[in-house]
Amino acid sequence: MLERWRKLLKKFLLHYHKRLGEDVDILSSAIYQDFKAQGLISAHFGDDTRVYNIVPAELAGAGDLVFVEHEKYLASAIESKVAAIVTTAAIAETIQPENMAVLVAPSVRMAMAYLRQKYTDRNVYDSEWGQVHASAVIHESVKIPADAVIGPNVVIGANVQIGSAAVIMANSVIEFDARIGARTVIYPSCVVAYDCYIGDDCILKAGCVIGSDGQGFAQDADFHHHRIPQTGRVVVGNKVVIGSVTTIDRATYTETKVHDGTIIDAQCHLAHNVVIEEDCILVAQTGIAGSSHFGKRVVASGQTGVLDHVNIPDDTMLLHRAGVHSSIKESGIYAYGPAQPFKKYTKNIAIFQRLTEVWSRLKALEKQVAQLVEK
Repeated sequence: MLERWRKLLKKFLLHYHKRLGEDVDILSSAIYQDFKAQGLISAHFGDDTRVYNIVPAELAGAGDLVFVEHEKYLASAIESKVAAIVTTAAIAETIQPENMAVLVAPSVRMAMAYLRQKYTDRNVYDSEWGQVHASAVIHESVKIPADAVIGPNVVIGANVQIGSAAVIMANSVIEFDARIGARTVIYPSCVVAYDCYIGDDCILKAGCVIGSDGQGFAQDADFHHHRIPQTGRVVVGNKVVIGSVTTIDRATYTETKVHDGTIIDAQCHLAHNVVIEEDCILVAQTGIAGSSHFGKRVVASGQTGVLDHVNIPDDTMLLHRAGVHSSIKESGIYAYGPAQPFKKYTKNIAIFQRLTEVWSRLKALEKQVAQLVEK
């Protein structure tokens, strides 16, 4: 009975998944030709099959292409009579293809990223209303490239520079003197404040705010707060992704910077004067206080918190809601708060789990000592 329900669920999910439109309709040999020069697909053998969908291995059926990175998914894919399998060289050697193509990838994950980008990703240029919606408010000083797309109710201020093939979706605001790079996509209801720069090939997801005033106030003797103007800017490099409802504050005087290739998840906050170097990953709800500096390839897991004026070296990982109160001197893996080396953290967690037992033993020892003293 359980197996029957599993099959019915798989059938339903497969139908639902295909209905969402992962349709491609391409020969497996054409996929190989599209990606062999980049080194993403290194070999093609078996039949030259026609691929109609790209789906996860557990939902696969006839005509589908699947990615198999681990052997445990291979039998299911073959049993489902898929049209093509993208897999490693080691797994490919175990396959005897019948009415199936095998595409060998040095990195299955990289192949997945670029095949899906090319064949199944959303086409942000397929606008329902043409190039520039009639409701957009665009200052007369702004030149919109012929291949850019501007959605409904977008506001673009004076002297804004818009790069080639940029997309700015509904209700977004680009204030005066800002720069938007080529092929950058800005999703609905974003704000890029005045004099802030967004590089090429960036993605700003819905509701993010780039360049709002940093938290700068002076406090008088009566604890009243007086605003300190934040007159710097935010500079975002190329190929940066900024998640939904993330906020990045402008610098007090100079620049808050996010360098090339960094990925920032949803609901993160970068305060004024923060610098994030290349290829970092900030997972959801990470908060970084003012003037802190992340080196290259730093990974901060969800809800990481970093105090102000803290330096994090290259190739450091911050895990398990890390709370970083002071600068870290050596690259490594750190966790919890105050942040501590991961090995030390795991030992402390093991001890913590035995805390009730240790406490009981301590109370028993105290009782024994008291009895000895009485004697």
